[in-house]
Amino acid sequence: MSRRHSVVDAYAVVDAKIRDTMNELSNLWDEVDMKDSMRCNRVEKAFAHITQLCDDMVTGERDMVTSLRLSIREDLSNVEKMRRELEMDGFQRPADIKDGSIALRRRLQAEVKDLEEEFNRRHEEQKALIEKLERLKTRLASEFQFEHDLHSLFPVSAFQQYTSTANEMEEDLSQRWKQVDLLQTEIRQWREMASHVAQQIDGDDELRSLLETNIDSDVFVFSRQIVDDLKAYHQELKPLYDQWLEEIEFRWTEQYELLADLWEKCMIPHDQRHYSAVFEPAKNSEDVLSRMQAERERLEAKYASCKGIYDLVEKWKTAWNERLEIEERRRQPDYYKKTNVLPDNKRDRELGVRMNALDKEIASAYRRHLKENPDDVIRIHGKEPSMYIASVEEEHHQEIKFLLQLKKEEKTRLQSPTPSRTPRTAQKRTIFKTPASSTKTEPVAKFFRGSTSRESSRRVCRQPHQK
Repeated sequence: MSRRHSVVDAYAVVDAKIRDTMNELSNLWDEVDMKDSMRCNRVEKAFAHITQLCDDMVTGERDMVTSLRLSIREDLSNVEKMRRELEMDGFQRPADIKDGSIALRRRLQAEVKDLEEEFNRRHEEQKALIEKLERLKTRLASEFQFEHDLHSLFPVSAFQQYTSTANEMEEDLSQRWKQVDLLQTEIRQWREMASHVAQQIDGDDELRSLLETNIDSDVFVFSRQIVDDLKAYHQELKPLYDQWLEEIEFRWTEQYELLADLWEKCMIPHDQRHYSAVFEPAKNSEDVLSRMQAERERLEAKYASCKGIYDLVEKWKTAWNERLEIEERRRQPDYYKKTNVLPDNKRDRELGVRMNALDKEIASAYRRHLKENPDDVIRIHGKEPSMYIASVEEEHHQEIKFLLQLKKEEKTRLQSPTPSRTPRTAQKRTIFKTPASSTKTEPVAKFFRGSTSRESSRRVCRQPHQK
């Protein structure tokens, strides 16, 4: 109703304006005593202008209505078309919007904008999917073909189907890449390891080309034919590689056994034994085997020239180990109660004398060896023979000293009373002498080495008499 009142008021204002204008014109004309004929002409011209203005206004508004209806029809047509392409339900005019109204036009314009955004998003996704499928088709040499017009929006079901196809093709491409990479890598390794495999490859231009191709290139085609060809080459070359592997494993084991024996004879430290007992294709090769053979030949020559000294050191070690066994038996709690110690004491003295003689003989032999071969230095665990023997004895002496210290501390701890825990006794620590502190313990055999001279270091301490 307010809109109706405003229009009626506007009519009244216009009518009043026209009446006031005509009255004012009449007064002006009276002032000049204008004739009626002239007044009528002027009035007719004024009404003609007013009539023309009204006609123009009506025509303009009629054109506006016509244009609005045309725009509504066009927008509605576009909306219906896009909703069909987007597989959406048809457009429904809201009940509060009048058909053919300006509000309907605005609603349709907003609808067109929203649909265009959705259409463009779907179109970009479809474009990317098409490019992806075309790229995968090329990389796989696939015969895949689209079943829908590429220039129209795909149905949702078709888009999902093509997406699934792209995922499958991507997985296929990944699997083929892994297959080709594995086949290439193994055949290349065989070529580097086995000379007759390398000869076979070098005589085949196609295989050599396949091995030299960079499969990480974006233009490499992983066709089924290429995968099958590489598999066929792999199966053809594998027996040659297996034959080579069997032969080199046999030669490796043979050389290693000889070398390991020389390591022991020449007393090579474990950290300087650089070859494994088993041939490892990933780490070893013909070159490594050649180096192992050269090492064996070097040690053979070394052992041949120094055999006398090595044999003397080995005899000393044998005597030393036997002496350690006697010492270990003496450490048993009931040794002096249940064992006749005289044979061990006698044998221990004999071993001490023998070791002393061997030590002197080793030193003398090594001096003669250096005099005859100044550059042929002998190292046993990084030391000259006599120094090695001294280091073994000193290390054992320190170990015995450490064990005796531990035993002494344990004895002291056991003989000390344990005070009750009170606030008073917790502040001080008192050690009481007990009769048990004077009790004699079972004798412990030990060597006195490194105190005065090499001679005294081999002297076995006098064993206490059995009780």
